[in-house]
Amino acid sequence: MADGNVLLDVSGVSRSFGDVRALDDVSIQIRENEFFALLGPSGCGKTTLLRVIAGFEQPDAGTVTLDGVDLLPIPPEKRAVNLMFQSYALFPHMTVERNVSYGLVCEKLPRDEIRTRVDEVLQTVGLTDKRSALPRELSGGQRQRVALARAIVKRPRLLLLDEPLSALDRKIRGEMQMELKRLQHEVGITFVVVTHDQDEAMSLADRVAVMDQGVVRQLDAPLDLYRRPRSIFVADFIGSSTILRGSYSGGAWQSPGLGAIPAGPDCADALAVALRPESLALLPPGDAAAIRRGTVQEVYFQGDHALALVSVGEVSFKANVRDDELPTRGSDVGVAWDTSAVIPLFEE
Repeated sequence: MADGNVLLDVSGVSRSFGDVRALDDVSIQIRENEFFALLGPSGCGKTTLLRVIAGFEQPDAGTVTLDGVDLLPIPPEKRAVNLMFQSYALFPHMTVERNVSYGLVCEKLPRDEIRTRVDEVLQTVGLTDKRSALPRELSGGQRQRVALARAIVKRPRLLLLDEPLSALDRKIRGEMQMELKRLQHEVGITFVVVTHDQDEAMSLADRVAVMDQGVVRQLDAPLDLYRRPRSIFVADFIGSSTILRGSYSGGAWQSPGLGAIPAGPDCADALAVALRPESLALLPPGDAAAIRRGTVQEVYFQGDHALALVSVGEVSFKANVRDDELPTRGSDVGVAWDTSAVIPLFEE
């Protein structure tokens, strides 16, 4: 878990490319030893922000400091920051050992120090027995670890990772997520990962900044992002939700196409409300606890549970159901939820 010391301070950073505003007054503080994620759809500005931190882009406005030192005048190669590229960018003609040691050799460090540091980092990433192998002889996961070893052997204060797992298949990606988390704790370096994959960000990061159109929509711990999204965008982007626009009146949420439904007073000033699939219960259609009655449109199997799509008036609700209690497509059901499960959303 990250401590409270701020390592990287991004304040008021903006960057435009012609008429496109890639970053719009972005401010983020990243803590010492934190695993931090920049999450958002393609074109949201997350990679541009990463490149500003790395030194490959200069912002039009704002400041970026590392340990209180202004990074902007410092060229990329002189910053205590390293960037692990999405493609890994390994030298195909070099062995694992030479790939990992390349940056230290360029810095002209003593040979004994280079050997010691390379031995240590290869042991950390579990590639000691692959030191003489060429990249083409390695699996995708092993090449990813070589790229990571090359990045951390220089002992940066901050390691930036641009979509580091996107080239891996689903099974290996899940394994490498756990490996990255373990290595981050072991090497004690602050990691900042850019990803469009919400599962990756939520499983890896201590905190996540959700970006959209060059703006940070919300910055929170993963659980808080999921349970307490503040905007319609975040509620829709993180996980799955049924979002109901409308207004609060008479102790209930008044939603077009659905009418009045129970909701707490915390929804009084909301623009919309959200219900997560796990918050909804499907009941027999005549059950007295049902808030509304609907029809099952589809059932999607998702491993340890299924997702039912239920139409209620003009609204489609998503509800989790157990795989041993699958409703029948076209069947009538009751839909119920606790008032406390209604999430108020205050921003677009």
